[in-house]
Amino acid sequence: MDEITNTSLSERNIALDINTKLAGELTHISQGTAHLNFTPTEDMRLDNRLISSGFIFNSASFCALVAVNKKNSLVIGADIKFLAPIELGYTINFKANALQDDTKKIEVQVEGYLLDIKVFYGMFYIAVFDKGIFKLKKGES
Repeated sequence: MDEITNTSLSERNIALDINTKLAGELTHISQGTAHLNFTPTEDMRLDNRLISSGFIFNSASFCALVAVNKKNSLVIGADIKFLAPIELGYTINFKANALQDDTKKIEVQVEGYLLDIKVFYGMFYIAVFDKGIFKLKKGES
């Protein structure tokens, strides 16, 4: 497994414009896998120190997309479980593994850990389109 380098960053084909302050910092990319660290900020709190699950989902889906790393990819579904609440001041380490690579619909398993405790589990379904999503033309009626 190659650790992230400037070369591998330049080879990333997806989510190039994402705000990593909201989605997490990539720590590893290789074919079919990605790892990232997500450290919530105060702006992500629901109440007191509890972090909104929407930001956790966002980070996990970003990790899944990078594991696929194909242009014109989009998350089209997910089966997820939040296994523990996350408080401000903690970092979640996400690990994504694409279960296949040669289809137009790819399943990606993502697990999130706080220290050695699993706090997130998800199966993401990613569609890979031949063309840009907004460049598809409607058929004539």
